[in-house]
Amino acid sequence: MEYKIEKVAVLGAGVMGAQLAGHLANAGIPSLLFDINQDLADKGVETLSKLKPAPLYKPKNAKMIEACNYDEHIERIKEVDWIIEAVAERLDIKHAVYKNLLPHLKKNAIITSNTSGIPLTDLTSVFPDDVKKRFMITHFFNPPRYMRLLELVKGEDTSSEVYEVMAKFGEDVLGKGIVHAKDTPNFIGNRIGIYGMMVTIKIAQEMGFTVEEVDKLTGTIVGRMKSATFRTADVVGLDTLAHVANGSYERGEGDEERAIFQIPDILKTLIDDGRLGAKTKAGFYKKDGKTILSVDLKTGEYGPQKKVLFDGFRIAKDRQYTGEKIASLAFSEDKAGKFFWEVLSRTLIYAANRVPEISDDVVNVDNAMKWGYGWELGPFETWDAIGIERSVVRMKDEGKKVPKWVDEMLASGRATFYSLDKGEFKHYSPVKKSPLEIELSEKSLNLRIEKSKGNLIERDWSASLIDLGDGILNVEYHSVLQPLLNPIDGSMIQTIQKALDLLDSEKYKAMVLGHQGQNFCAGANIAGILKFCEAKDWKTLEATVKLFQDITQQIRFSKAPVVAAPFHLALGGGFEFIAPAAHRVAAAELYIGAVEVGIGVIPGAGGNLRLILNLMENSGAKGRMNAFQIAQKAFETIGFAKVATSADEAKFVGYLLKTDTVILNNDHRVWAAKQKALELIDGYTPPEYRDDLKLPGVGGRTAMKMAIKGFKAQGKLSDHDELIGNKLAYVLTGGDKAGLTKSVDEQYLLDIEREAFMSLSAEPLTQDRMRFMLKKGKPLRN
Repeated sequence: MEYKIEKVAVLGAGVMGAQLAGHLANAGIPSLLFDINQDLADKGVETLSKLKPAPLYKPKNAKMIEACNYDEHIERIKEVDWIIEAVAERLDIKHAVYKNLLPHLKKNAIITSNTSGIPLTDLTSVFPDDVKKRFMITHFFNPPRYMRLLELVKGEDTSSEVYEVMAKFGEDVLGKGIVHAKDTPNFIGNRIGIYGMMVTIKIAQEMGFTVEEVDKLTGTIVGRMKSATFRTADVVGLDTLAHVANGSYERGEGDEERAIFQIPDILKTLIDDGRLGAKTKAGFYKKDGKTILSVDLKTGEYGPQKKVLFDGFRIAKDRQYTGEKIASLAFSEDKAGKFFWEVLSRTLIYAANRVPEISDDVVNVDNAMKWGYGWELGPFETWDAIGIERSVVRMKDEGKKVPKWVDEMLASGRATFYSLDKGEFKHYSPVKKSPLEIELSEKSLNLRIEKSKGNLIERDWSASLIDLGDGILNVEYHSVLQPLLNPIDGSMIQTIQKALDLLDSEKYKAMVLGHQGQNFCAGANIAGILKFCEAKDWKTLEATVKLFQDITQQIRFSKAPVVAAPFHLALGGGFEFIAPAAHRVAAAELYIGAVEVGIGVIPGAGGNLRLILNLMENSGAKGRMNAFQIAQKAFETIGFAKVATSADEAKFVGYLLKTDTVILNNDHRVWAAKQKALELIDGYTPPEYRDDLKLPGVGGRTAMKMAIKGFKAQGKLSDHDELIGNKLAYVLTGGDKAGLTKSVDEQYLLDIEREAFMSLSAEPLTQDRMRFMLKKGKPLRN
């Protein structure tokens, strides 16, 4: 039977169902959003424009969703290719909905449930055999736009074809990370994740830790979400946490740690009092005016948070990579280390004991935790990072029972769960008792694997050159100082220069500028700029800025195409280095912006020119925007440090071209960029140098200055903001050479941009902004 998903029905217009319809719209798939009455269905669609974080890439995506009710519109089920049920977690309600839609199903329509707790066999008991073949569980994590995890569960009757169709659709169209789960309590993500939260609460109470201490030790320091443990519980909802934990308890007869899932007294107290977390404005944390209070885990009373200082935390923070930070904290001998080790060791043992119960391999377990809970390293990757052999010795010394298969693996001479050698990426299989090749999607071009094959051309401190095959060169960022943010430094510039030289010498046909770290690039190295300023080494600073500008122009005019592949954060210089490329293949989750005013300067590596050129091209051949409108939009965008919160919005703002490619699955981004580079090679010619740029000149600048004065009069801008705004206006309106009858060229704009950047860098108030950003991580208003 042929299955093609072009239209979907979502049953249940609550927060989850509405967001599922919203994400389908993000992927270009129209849907019918059903609920028991029209008001609820309409409300579900309306909610999408109000929820934070935004479920939609752009507001108009909501137009792809039709609100329906069962009484009047049930016959429209025959229009859809996939029905996803997301109604209340009660079997009687789900069965009533299923019976209602059965007479209207297409013969090749797939039905799935978003349940997280009801066994699949119970769900299918009302279906005839032919429908059972087309039924399975598709468990999305909330919010579905942002959480990559999609757990798939098939039943005994589910056809393999249907399962593969859903896996491919989820990965290729919806951009999800697919995890193959079994029909066990809470599947993989919530089984391990909720265990981790419950054991953390228990150990915190036993060892006398405060809420804020726990969150300090279980958040970003160990590669977990900033919300860590208790803040995450508040966001999820304490009633939801208890419900999921209770599901693992009730169905966990064979679970050696079943008792952990019993609801602790403090959680019962909070729930009974209606303190359910963020939705009731009180949970483990409570906002009191501008102060955030935390709850006492013994008394349930709120009090001011205390400053958290641990030697183990301080030492771990100085480590460069997450695995090193985790190992440092776990083996620290202070109070923090002992707490974290106890939580970590028990979680690792629990995860290992769930294989093969919840999954036949460690890969799906690790992926579930990374994609569903935001862990940078899954439990088995974490165990590799801290050292399996030494941690197992410690576990046994403390009387902990290590899973038999882990001992067997170590006895076989294998010291890690994962290995990568000469392009062979393997995991140890507890079922097969041997290493197995990790199966990757054909669209997942993994740079680690490429380098292990011997395709690494050159590695510098913060960037590498990699041969991707077929004549395509790759520049990969991996900042030696800030691998999370990858700010641009000299090593990256040198590597890009070498790559451009290789293209110029025709040793390679095209280049991909992209990597697979946490963020593409969060701007320039502010500390480096400030160092020049404090030393008053203006000559070197200007030479550096000029070098940055020149490199971006070389990218633009390279005789071989350069394809940039930005994702997640691409701020400041991150934008400036992708903008001159021949094409961009961007992850849908892209947070891009020219944010330099936050540190008291304007873009200095060509960002002003790039935005003007993008706005001109996006306005079309007929030039729907005139010279002043172009300059005005660029001024508003840069002057207010506007950050686009999706690739779609970036096209609207002007950070991307309308012709750029957007990829929902970030794992496919580098592969897609390579394919685009191959496509561009034949007949490629670089763009023509622009010496005909029409900008408004003095007249436009006067209007902008009046607007700036108006904002200042309202108290929205400081004197220094006014200075920055006037400098920016000067550049964007074309300086002294532009006007109604006069054109300027690219180099002139770069020259006046550099001049303005240098002038502002010399200002003491700008340097104060730089220091504040480095210390606090947020802009200073001065």
